[in-house]
Amino acid sequence: MRLTSSYAVFRFKPGEEGLAKARWYSREGKAEEAEKAYRAALTADPELRSGWLELFELLRRDGRLHDALELAMRAEDHFGPDAAMPRAIKGAALAELGRTRDAIAALEEAIEIDGNLALAWHEMAYAAYRAGEYARALLVLDRAFALEPHTDTLMLRGHILRAAGQFDAAEVAFEGAQQSAEHDVPRREAEREVAATRRAATLGGKKPRRFTARERAFAETGGVLLDAGADPQATAPQSDGVPALLASCLRSLVGLVQSMQWCPAVCAAATPEDEPLATAVARALGAQPLPVAALDPADHPLLVTVWNAGGREWGHHVARLDRWRSGYAFALAQVADPAEPADVLGTWRYAGDAAALHRHLAQAIARPLAAGVVDPEILAIASNPLARWRFRQTKPDSPS
Repeated sequence: MRLTSSYAVFRFKPGEEGLAKARWYSREGKAEEAEKAYRAALTADPELRSGWLELFELLRRDGRLHDALELAMRAEDHFGPDAAMPRAIKGAALAELGRTRDAIAALEEAIEIDGNLALAWHEMAYAAYRAGEYARALLVLDRAFALEPHTDTLMLRGHILRAAGQFDAAEVAFEGAQQSAEHDVPRREAEREVAATRRAATLGGKKPRRFTARERAFAETGGVLLDAGADPQATAPQSDGVPALLASCLRSLVGLVQSMQWCPAVCAAATPEDEPLATAVARALGAQPLPVAALDPADHPLLVTVWNAGGREWGHHVARLDRWRSGYAFALAQVADPAEPADVLGTWRYAGDAAALHRHLAQAIARPLAAGVVDPEILAIASNPLARWRFRQTKPDSPS
């Protein structure tokens, strides 16, 4: 979740020229360089409130929550006890760390100092949302939006409503955020949330907190998850259990492809390191292993990768399938929030490095991969009309 200021279009105000380099690095996605530039700017001029806020958000987005809290406390020391902004970002950091009671206390202090600080109200709503107090969160968010109508406030409203199971209202909020976004990053994020909300609404009317791991993966990514125990917050399997986990996922994949009658004629590795996986899957499905550069949409290709961490090469090849309106994409292991999710993913709880994963795969494919019994939940999700793979099964364009 992001601050209300996180996607503000950078318009230089008098005295903010020192943030130019940091903002450029931030826009380019160069987090390390941006952090150094922000810290240098704040050392030169510690009165730059925008610099404190933007550096805090940079750390927050990068998951460096303790560093974000330390920065907030430094801001509190610098600006003194009568400043609301430092307490607001301190409350935001505490909420992210799960210290909800402390977060609310800090945010209440910020609001008492400055009741018109929209940021404090927004973060108060987020803290209440994290605590599961959805009604309170929505009431507080109304105040934030009245003070500062903002895309992120609409996004937070959508998340709260979706968590409460109010899918239609959540979709309206996300669509409002999409329409109000001033540039591409928040617009794409809002589009993803609209799609996720629509998928969640197809899962029997259950609230998201009651979703199984597979239902949660489908709602978030549109993908079909094969690992029943997979959960991004779950403890990863012991290293000696990873080959068995991977082998189980591959057997489920073979069974799923056969049950859904996908009939890929060829199987291709997304990268050279993925070739052993592509060869094993092709053999199990009776398909032909083929270099990725030689794919043809008429073959309904199955693109595979061992580890989908959101790399550009994987995204490039999946984009080709999307343009062709043909084929399927499988990732044996996938991070929780990749840039380009797979249609089918084996697991998203693997916590090791890529090299170790490839070693585990070698053990998993040492024996022939027979089709496993496919869990009915997997088949139900794969048959959902909003599953990712379905949007590709139309007449293909000419290959490129």
